[in-house]
Amino acid sequence: MVDAITEFVVGKIGNFLIEEASMLMGVKDDLEELKTELTCIQGYLKDVEAREREDEVSKEWTKLVLDIAYDVEDVLDTYHMKLEERSQRRGFKRWTNKIGRKMDAYNIIDDIRTLKRRILDVTRKRETYGIGNFNEPRGGENNLSSRVRLLRRARSVDQEELVVGLEDDAEILLENLVDYKENNRFIISIFGMGGLGKTALARKLYNSGDVKGRFEYRAWTYVSQEYKTGDILMRIIRSLGMTSGKELEKIRKFAEEELEVYLHGLLEGKKYLVVVDDIWEREAWESLKRALPCNHEGSRVIITTRIRAVAEGVDGRFYAHKLRFLTFEESWKLFEQKAFRNMEWVDEDLLKTGKEMVQKCRGLPLCIVVLAGLLSRKRTNEWHEVCSSLWRRVKDDSIHISTVFDLSFKDLRHESKICFLYLSIFPEDYEIDLEKLIRLLVAEGFIKKDEEMMMEDVARYYIEELIDRSLLEAVGRERGKVISCRIHDLLRDVAIKKSKELNFLNIYNDDMAQHSSTTCRREVVHHQINRYLSEKHWNKRMRSLLFFGESKDSVWCDFETMKQLRVLDFGGVRFHFERRKRSLREVIGDLIHLRYIGIADTLIGNLPALISNLRFLQISSNDSIRQTIDLRKLTSLRHVIGEFLGGLLIGDAMNLQTLRSITSYSWSKLKHELLINLRDLEIYDYEDSTSVKRRFQFHVNWASLTKLRNLRVLKLVAATATYLSLESEEAVRSMDVISPSLESVTLVRLHLEEDPMPFLQKLPRLEVVMLKNCDYSGEKMSVSEQGFGRLRKLQLFMERLDVLQIEEESMPNLIQLRLSSKRLQTKLIIPKRLRAFIRIYET
Repeated sequence: MVDAITEFVVGKIGNFLIEEASMLMGVKDDLEELKTELTCIQGYLKDVEAREREDEVSKEWTKLVLDIAYDVEDVLDTYHMKLEERSQRRGFKRWTNKIGRKMDAYNIIDDIRTLKRRILDVTRKRETYGIGNFNEPRGGENNLSSRVRLLRRARSVDQEELVVGLEDDAEILLENLVDYKENNRFIISIFGMGGLGKTALARKLYNSGDVKGRFEYRAWTYVSQEYKTGDILMRIIRSLGMTSGKELEKIRKFAEEELEVYLHGLLEGKKYLVVVDDIWEREAWESLKRALPCNHEGSRVIITTRIRAVAEGVDGRFYAHKLRFLTFEESWKLFEQKAFRNMEWVDEDLLKTGKEMVQKCRGLPLCIVVLAGLLSRKRTNEWHEVCSSLWRRVKDDSIHISTVFDLSFKDLRHESKICFLYLSIFPEDYEIDLEKLIRLLVAEGFIKKDEEMMMEDVARYYIEELIDRSLLEAVGRERGKVISCRIHDLLRDVAIKKSKELNFLNIYNDDMAQHSSTTCRREVVHHQINRYLSEKHWNKRMRSLLFFGESKDSVWCDFETMKQLRVLDFGGVRFHFERRKRSLREVIGDLIHLRYIGIADTLIGNLPALISNLRFLQISSNDSIRQTIDLRKLTSLRHVIGEFLGGLLIGDAMNLQTLRSITSYSWSKLKHELLINLRDLEIYDYEDSTSVKRRFQFHVNWASLTKLRNLRVLKLVAATATYLSLESEEAVRSMDVISPSLESVTLVRLHLEEDPMPFLQKLPRLEVVMLKNCDYSGEKMSVSEQGFGRLRKLQLFMERLDVLQIEEESMPNLIQLRLSSKRLQTKLIIPKRLRAFIRIYET
């Protein structure tokens, strides 16, 4: 794993040499030599880490290399920071910049030469103690584009995770779920050791058609070892989808008792299903049960746990189901579905080798799928090597999950290793938003630039490799893509252990004996936010600081000492001002290395003008911002996410991919021809409560979309009684050049004067159409033959719709059709084949 860190630093040195070549004449040769030494050492590191058991001398040697790599990064970032500070000076100070830059270059010479001496000393130690014992380092890998292309060919396409075996268990549990004789609230407990597939089985039940048809109100939440009842209740409320955004913002301030009452009120008189995943203590259930009504509607609760006492300790009527190990036949079926999926033909020798390995997994599904994920990427002749390696590590005549993971992890490329370690930032059982994970990885600098692909696409392929190898589990999918994922507890524990060994990441929570770190560059705080900030052990070397959870009270943090921060995500932290100290609003302009700033769910409602100093900023995630935000100097912007009620000024942002959300007025003022890589766009209008209420035209200039050839998601949101003009004749004439990549269109609270279907059905790649709370002046909406060739989901939640007509040959790929109308009952003229997919909601 150390080789992945050194690879990252070597790349940074290379970029540094290119960018600052004119100022580094006195140190250029030393930097080049430092880079060469680190590059050579990488080859030895690979061989050291490939050993079956790493000796103590090798471990100490790799730690020395790791320390040097981190210190090189510190020196380069410090120099960059000084350059940026000088570039922002004005007046006489700006006149002295040229002299100052030379002084900075001379000052860095001593640091670089000290590091060079250290790296040469490390090389001598390797030779003295015979570490590696190789005459030459390994050859370099293929370039990035080649590696990613190979990865794209290797990965499976949109393959859903299968729950193999346990069909009898699933049938028994399903019978208890849909038992019409049991009208009282009934609890089903699934228990067994880690890795047996409790969560996977619960999710299979949760998503089954029979369960969806019986329970209109469903929710999923996780508990884990570190839990707060208030957080669990909020997750159930959000999962139910019955509460508006404004209401959620209001109730997040509730105490636990108030949240219990609120959730109880939501579910009272309703038939509901709630899954409570991964409970470790009976007290956790005691805290939840008061919020789940004991009604006579036939409601159900599913609990998963590793502990029998928890499964059988619930009160009321319950069924406790112990999950068994897989039989050999089931184990082999699970294995072959994954391991042989890239093979056209499997010979008898390979089958024999596979069965020998599966037999030693002893029916543990997690162990089987990780092994299969590793072998699915191996050539036939390499299977025997994996088998031999496993036999050398067998304990108690069985293969342990830690052994299989170790082999799979070592087989990963550098970037994928770092991506896996980075997963340890998320709390236990956390459902990870894939887009956020990708943005964080790019902002951290872990993803290299590629001439053919956006860095976000490269990051996605590395993450999907982890999913293919079963080191990460896909949880949610949309439009054929993974949108959320989860790391198994056992694998997360390994990621945390390796991150700690490498000083890659420090986690601050209840379980850590030594909480804050003064040397680790990345720190994440899980829930203990107030206690963490009260300790005030600020780390000047910090690159990333992330919070998960909410602060009980307003807090203060000394960000002035953390000038090298690249990633700053506050989560739900509420900051206040302290006398005689600069507030975050004042300090943020000095954090010039920031690539990612997230201030959603904080009290920082207004970003200061100094944010324009952050020229490297890539991601801004915010709450409602009412003043004008000027981002025209920020040419590195990749994702801007928030609710910008005031003006939003964006300049040369050719890297911009996400813009949510911007007023139609601000959108009309942008240079759309510069937004060539924009993929996700949300435009909205709102009525200011201080202004005279009026009806105004929500005018979308479709010409502004013609140059957005990479646009995939479009959302238009308006205030009540706002009109939308589609300019359909012009739009249809230019349909070939408007949004050829558009996959999803959502219209919210718009008044439509004309049928939007003739316009929308011609978009070639459209898969999702949602009209929410829209009003339509006409009587009928019609989808013609051959229309919507790729559409999978159509949702029409209308104020009024008299007739919906769909021709026989249209929508060949539709899997979901949802409809509701507040006025009159909609007459449906649709093909029989689509009636199985339709669901009509009462309003």
